[in-house]
Amino acid sequence: MLDLGTSFLASVERNPDATAIVDRHIRLTYGAWYAKISSLVAAFDDLGLKRGDHLITVLQNRWEAATITGRANSLESSSRR
Repeated sequence: MLDLGTSFLASVERNPDATAIVDRHIRLTYGAWYAKISSLVAAFDDLGLKRGDHLITVLQNRWEAATITGRANSLESSSRR
């Protein structure tokens, strides 16, 4: 099944140095963005968040919001494997 998380992970593997996201003055490659998402996964794990828990955020449409969404999608994709 092709979903956002699977597609993102495939892009990380295929071309980690390609530009993945640009938001004002922030420009991240797939590899750099994956590292930020991985750090977020570790931070959420430290908080005790797990699959099925709810998290509320108040963010504008920015790279940080996409990073949190990426974390959720990556977690969902990895749980299907």
